[in-house]
Amino acid sequence: MPTQDKHQRYEAILKRIESRRPFGSRPEQEKPRAPQDHVLDLLNAYDTLAELTSRDFERVLCYGPQTVRGRAWSGVVIWFHRKGYHGYQTLNLLGVWAHYRAGEIMLSIGTRALPYRAPVYDPGVYRVAIQNGFRIYYEDDGHPPDEGERALYHAPFRLNERLLHRQTLVELLQRWRSEIEAG
Repeated sequence: MPTQDKHQRYEAILKRIESRRPFGSRPEQEKPRAPQDHVLDLLNAYDTLAELTSRDFERVLCYGPQTVRGRAWSGVVIWFHRKGYHGYQTLNLLGVWAHYRAGEIMLSIGTRALPYRAPVYDPGVYRVAIQNGFRIYYEDDGHPPDEGERALYHAPFRLNERLLHRQTLVELLQRWRSEIEAG
């Protein structure tokens, strides 16, 4: 058997091993996608927010993004808090949500402030856990902003206005980044 064929066979075996699920795990089942998820995909919300978390801000620590879902809504959020020992006391969500209101899909972009809810604070454990999610310490499902919270944008989603919504998202996130960098 030529060396080229051995190498190709070896590479094919490695790819099959890599694609296998861990022993004993259930096969991944494809969940039906909700229309709200499709709207967020059309806006490229996940990748747009992911760009913010790759930056190193002077005054805040930023994590995510993460997809969050409820009965009639879906969203993509990042979470951030001030640097320093007491920065954990308030966590802020910045997100894009697609949700139903009066039978139509609405698009919301905004921020929400979440107070710390755990009985104790251990900085070492918190520092590791907060990178993976915010629900444990802040007891929140990541729902869209309510009336009293800071909504940056709220409009009905129209497919023919997708690029306008997408541009608005980019502009709002650039403005948010400028505010964070300015302090």
